Amino acid sequence: MIRKINKINGILLLDKPSGLTSNKTLQIIKKLFGAEKAGHTGSLDPIATGVLPICFGQATKVSKYLIESSKTYQVIAKLGIKTTTGDREGSVLVEERFKRIKQEKIEENLKIFIGKSEQLPPMFSAIKVDGIRLYKHARKGLIVERKKRQIVVHDISLKNYKNDLLELIIHCSKGTYIRTLVEDIGSQLDTYAHVFELRRISIDLLDCQSLVTLEQLENTNINQELHRYLLPLDLAIQSLPKIRISKEYQSRFSQGQKIKLPHEDILLNKSIRIYNHKDQIVGLGCIENDGLLKPIRVFNLN
Repeated sequence: MIRKINKINGILLLDKPSGLTSNKTLQIIKKLFGAEKAGHTGSLDPIATGVLPICFGQATKVSKYLIESSKTYQVIAKLGIKTTTGDREGSVLVEERFKRIKQEKIEENLKIFIGKSEQLPPMFSAIKVDGIRLYKHARKGLIVERKKRQIVVHDISLKNYKNDLLELIIHCSKGTYIRTLVEDIGSQLDTYAHVFELRRISIDLLDCQSLVTLEQLENTNINQELHRYLLPLDLAIQSLPKIRISKEYQSRFSQGQKIKLPHEDILLNKSIRIYNHKDQIVGLGCIENDGLLKPIRVFNLN
């Protein structure tokens, strides 16, 4: 049964379950909320769990800020085995007898990966080459030429080490493939490695302490109760500077017109959160060199 809620706007911080693709999860959520417009802000592998923000309605206009932000992952890597997919769901390509590595050596080698580097996306990924997603080629046993992409690993630490399993905490930029990073770590340690478990535990712009599970949503029967799980869209843009405009200026801004405002030069050519006299967000703007505030995004939250 599809539940109907009029004009759904906001962000849902979902704890994605293992075993579902991010897109399949999105479709389930859209059906539960009866939402016409919704999108997630960064895919998680099917085996992965954790933070998957879902943006509804007007919140899709700020989704890029969540997509662009850095993320933190909790990873369990299994040493000594290389798989076709880089995680436990793939077929085993190579397996060698595990030889214990000193913890000091592991911690020292992890430091090598901190900073900027170029990473080759795995074949089992959703990146498109000539209009076709790489995983479709990979399923046919094909290897397609792809370009390396710059990533940043802000921090990586060893949380636990038992037998052939490493538990890592990785804080990295968008577009970082943890499966590839884990394989590279294995290579640096003169062995093989793949992702055994993966959980996204945070996104830089959001407080991810209280996530909502799919089970919670499925067990919620009343539309209004579903609605209470939604967070305001401006949580995704809290890092941007903020200004308020009068009721008169709000009307012009909402119609896409530029307006003249007193401002500080420090705000020139930067994205700014625009709020009305009631402290309700009405859009995003940018003060151009001529001093005029130009609407970038207008939010219709009424």
